[in-house]
Amino acid sequence: MSTVRVGLIVAMLALAGCSAMHHQQAAALKPHGEPTKLILFFHPWSPALTPEAKVIVDHAAQIVKDTGPSTVTIAGYTDNDGSAADNQKLATQRVKTVQDAMIADGVDPKLFLSIPLGPPEDTAGMTGDRRIEIRLTYGN
Repeated sequence: MSTVRVGLIVAMLALAGCSAMHHQQAAALKPHGEPTKLILFFHPWSPALTPEAKVIVDHAAQIVKDTGPSTVTIAGYTDNDGSAADNQKLATQRVKTVQDAMIADGVDPKLFLSIPLGPPEDTAGMTGDRRIEIRLTYGN
């Protein structure tokens, strides 16, 4: 299965029912204080958002504006292809891309905690490692 197809499937799953359930889910998030995690994927060696990833970023920004988390953590991962320095730079670029898109969507820049992690140590260049995880944390 291609990366684009996997990204599209993830986007579709992430957004399935979001329009109808968004406000109910958003209302349920804050009182319980449970973190919410959204995941988006990138093409190899690219910091650019795919159309599917942009949909997820826009949805995350709307959740942030609706529910008011205390922290928005953006963790960036790469695969193991290339040098550690190149992967760290790419992870940083991807984190910045997502943060900038969310700020453009109206999210307060002071909420962000950005963590460019690069490649995980326990995988061998897996497609699923070319991702950003957006975690919304509620409470202190």
